[in-house]
Amino acid sequence: MQSDAFPTPATSARDQLSGLLAGLLDKAPGTARALLASGDGLKLAFTEQPVDDADNLAAVISGLYSLGRQQFKNSQGGIRQVVVEHDGGSLFVMSAGAGFTDNEAANTVLAVVTAPTADPGQVGYEMETFIRGLDEHLVVAARPNSFSGQGL
Repeated sequence: MQSDAFPTPATSARDQLSGLLAGLLDKAPGTARALLASGDGLKLAFTEQPVDDADNLAAVISGLYSLGRQQFKNSQGGIRQVVVEHDGGSLFVMSAGAGFTDNEAANTVLAVVTAPTADPGQVGYEMETFIRGLDEHLVVAARPNSFSGQGL
């Protein structure tokens, strides 16, 4: 039996990432929601939105990013950003690095949905800043070997 008083490590990590995403939105006026997803379309963390909407957005952004990579697979460099502009706002998608695996097909993808009033330059800058700081929250330092020199 699991107590609600003690969150699981996965829930705690997801909550922390969601809090970081909320901070990203606070820094860029006109942003509405943000989501971090695996390259295969599973949501890892998201800001306030219905779970079904987050699941849908995770699938959409991983597909958009994958299509961009497929289109330019023989080109030098990587996909920096995919943007969908609409009269009602924009969707910005960026690679957030390898995330939890070294497999390129499972890259982590960051999305931000904005209102039409958002400044695309500022949104892009804040997303880049967020991504640069993300690794420190996803990487766990190796524990020292307490059995050095001792046989098991």
